[in-house]
Amino acid sequence: MVREVGEDQADQVITYTQKCVVVPLDTSIALLAADLHREHKLATADAIVYATARHQGAELLTCDAHFEDLPGVVLIAKTTRSP
Repeated sequence: MVREVGEDQADQVITYTQKCVVVPLDTSIALLAADLHREHKLATADAIVYATARHQGAELLTCDAHFEDLPGVVLIAKTTRSP
C-alpha cells in the first residue's frame, strides 16, 4: 500500500482501521438482513451491510446508489477522476 499511496496516507488508513469495529454476522443481523432484502429489494451482501449498520444504530456512509433514499443512509456522490 505504501508504494501506491505514500507513507503518510498509508499511516492514515492504518490509524483509521484501528478505530473500526468488526461486527460478526450473527442470527439477529442475518434475520434483519433477510427482512431488509425483501423490503428494499437489496442484494444479499447489501442487505447484510445495511442490517449491520441498523443493528449497531449507526449511519451507513456509502457511495453505492443501491442504498439511495433508505433511512439511516448518507449517500456520498462519487467523483469522477481525471485521466
